[in-house]
Amino acid sequence: MNQTDKVMNEYQSFDPVTDAFLFKTGGQEQVIFHGRNYIIKKRLSATELASLKSQSNFVRAASNLYVNVNKITNIHGNTLHFQDEFAYPRTITVSKRILEQIKQRMPRIPGFLTPKQMI
Repeated sequence: MNQTDKVMNEYQSFDPVTDAFLFKTGGQEQVIFHGRNYIIKKRLSATELASLKSQSNFVRAASNLYVNVNKITNIHGNTLHFQDEFAYPRTITVSKRILEQIKQRMPRIPGFLTPKQMI
């Protein structure tokens, strides 16, 4: 499998709900997904976009920006950090009100800080 095939396979098997760190909505039904080492632009229908926005792991961080709370690795002040073992680190800054909403929706897993511990 050559490099082009690998890229096409990653693009075709891309699942926004599990793979994207965050996504931005744009005009003409265009959505831009930011992941571990890629930015993928796709056109989604209005129903697909509404379904994506209604997923429990996505929180609206700005007027056109939604973050995947399952992919947040660290919170420092009002800055959200996204990274996995292969990814270039990505960060975004959010308001305190949005930060509280994100902390409430973050997963409750062993070894993961609770929202009160992160304050």
